[in-house]
Amino acid sequence: MFRLLANSIILVTALALAGFGYKHFIDRHSDEDRYNIFDLLEGTPVSPAVADGKIKDAILGQAEIPKVVAKPISKGESDLDLNGTELLERVNRSLSDLTSSVVPSVVSINTTKTTEALVPVDPFGFFGYRRSNRQTPGLGSGVIVSDDGYVLTNHHVVAGVDSIQITTHDGGQYGAKWIGSDPNVDIAVLKIIPADGTTPLPKFEALPFGDSDEVNVGEMVLAVGNPFGLSETVTRGIVSAKQRRLSDGDNEYFQVDAVINPGNSGGPLIDIHGELIGINVAIFTGQENVHVWQGIGLAIPSNDVREVFEAIAHGQPLIRGYLGLELSNLSPRIARGLGLQSARGAIVREVMKDSPAEAAGALPGDLILKFDGRETNSAEETLQRIRKKNSGDEVALTVLSRGKLKSLKAVIAERPDTRSLKLRSDITASGQTITEALGISVRDLTPAERQAVGLDSKSPAVIISKVSAGSQAAASFAPGDLIHFINRDPVSSVETFYDLLGSLPKDRQSVMIMSRKGHRIQAILNP
Repeated sequence: MFRLLANSIILVTALALAGFGYKHFIDRHSDEDRYNIFDLLEGTPVSPAVADGKIKDAILGQAEIPKVVAKPISKGESDLDLNGTELLERVNRSLSDLTSSVVPSVVSINTTKTTEALVPVDPFGFFGYRRSNRQTPGLGSGVIVSDDGYVLTNHHVVAGVDSIQITTHDGGQYGAKWIGSDPNVDIAVLKIIPADGTTPLPKFEALPFGDSDEVNVGEMVLAVGNPFGLSETVTRGIVSAKQRRLSDGDNEYFQVDAVINPGNSGGPLIDIHGELIGINVAIFTGQENVHVWQGIGLAIPSNDVREVFEAIAHGQPLIRGYLGLELSNLSPRIARGLGLQSARGAIVREVMKDSPAEAAGALPGDLILKFDGRETNSAEETLQRIRKKNSGDEVALTVLSRGKLKSLKAVIAERPDTRSLKLRSDITASGQTITEALGISVRDLTPAERQAVGLDSKSPAVIISKVSAGSQAAASFAPGDLIHFINRDPVSSVETFYDLLGSLPKDRQSVMIMSRKGHRIQAILNP
């Protein structure tokens, strides 16, 4: 026992002497005050000299990092009991208040789509099958972005549907008109309309846009939507990554770990300021046939969303500069291999064929050091600067190519999908043009006319009011003919008729289902 105690005393004494020697070594050989493990054990507070110290990047040899100053504890904060629940209560209240301010701007979107199915004539199908139209429901989320009722959602939520119904936070039921979409970005713009077509609309609570370029990885976010029809579901997470596709020809996405499930599509991604920083679009499923959340959700950044909204709702031109570059960031290891003092810049991974970058002489493996006269810091920053340029702008690039500095001149082009907007106004105008080319005029039926031909208010039909002599339609159409379907899509109004004509497929014939004096007829429309 005595030997064990003696050995313990010797060990403690040795450690103390070693500690003294190590601390003395640090104090003698450091060029500034340092805060070490012994200060921590002794309870020495962080001194201003330590908190205001300068840090060098020994690996990359970068310039001095900005000073970090310890924030002093104000009076009253020092009394906060870290073992209590007051801090958690503050966080809870803040999250609850944030959610309450955001949820009124989120809507539920219910859609119906007419699909054709084969159903058995008898219960067992012994006597064959017949074609039958079925109404297929759909579900999604949306966010109100203006007090007059503009709503943003995903294009895939409303693509090809026959009707759209919107339910607001307070239970209000409204119809919605599709205004336009950008299928490549997967954003659609809707406009709330009265359910009965006449009741004045209230002012809606709109969510403001945030600047997605200023969003940083690690920031806390909320995802709001209607997963599986469970309205006003709020989930919390962080931005796990940005710029998941580092090409100026592809769409970029935020990766988030907030729970996103079917029905969340089109709902907003919110930052802690209650601003819209993204539209939730999809979940990543790493395993086949697994369609639930696995920790990876994708959202379209708000700056891309706002650009589409302003182009569709306000007619502002899309600005999406394109050089045809796929870039990646420069790692410290590669930087050292190239003999560089910094890991700043963007490496060209691929140059698209027949692109402006190819014409300028850019090559895979080139390191872009400057873009348009300014130093480049990362692939993400360089791509953002390219996309913000207008078509026709000339830019200068300084690149390190095969160990030599080169100056390149490139002319910004429109990104290939810049003209990808699909607008209701364009489709309607196209439908009106086709109607005029056919030589017919159509109008909606009056209630008395519907009653006279045995049609209720929900039966699809418009009436041909005029056929021009010598026109294409003169041989097949007659005034008084009723048009019911185009390619099995119901023609419920003149507006719908124009929309369907304007959306006719260009690669195959279309069929117009009609009736004349109670007899069914059909007309073939060539592309």
